[in-house]
Amino acid sequence: MKKIFITLALATAVFTSCKEKAETTTEEISTTLQEETSATPEVEQVKDTTAFASRALEQDFAELDGKSITLQQILDQQKGKAILIDVWAAWCPDCIKAVPTMKEIKAEFTNVAFVNLSLDKTEESWKEAIEKYGIEGLHYYSKEGKGMKGDFGKSLDLNWIPRYIVVDKEGKIALYNATEKNFDQIKDLLKKIQ
Repeated sequence: MKKIFITLALATAVFTSCKEKAETTTEEISTTLQEETSATPEVEQVKDTTAFASRALEQDFAELDGKSITLQQILDQQKGKAILIDVWAAWCPDCIKAVPTMKEIKAEFTNVAFVNLSLDKTEESWKEAIEKYGIEGLHYYSKEGKGMKGDFGKSLDLNWIPRYIVVDKEGKIALYNATEKNFDQIKDLLKKIQ
């Protein structure tokens, strides 16, 4: 009988000890959660989408005649005009499907500069696509040759093409991230800023 009593006493002591430990753990977790939620959150860096990153402006492009030019120089050449930038590639089916709508927009907004920035893998495929699909506007080919995954693509947060960027007459980005689904928004904006 004594053995049973000692065994019960030990079991009670262990149970009580575990229960106290569990309560302490629950209290500790609750305190930690309160501290985490009441702590001042870190301020997130908000990207300025009204200006190009310097690494984007420094990016080298090829003109149709083979001369080298940076995005900054392209923008400087169009200073004082509203600009619609089309980031595209010949291998992109959505880019090619958007060509007829882009032609309509170009016909409607004759005071706007249309800048096509190609992310094609080769200059040959870029030039062939311009000819084949009758793509209008100013043409430039990214010499980086890494498509959306290159430094230029990263500097623009590219995750989809075609990608459209509208720049106002003062050189500020008026619309940073538009796709072919935003054509009505692009047109409305161009009406205001052209």
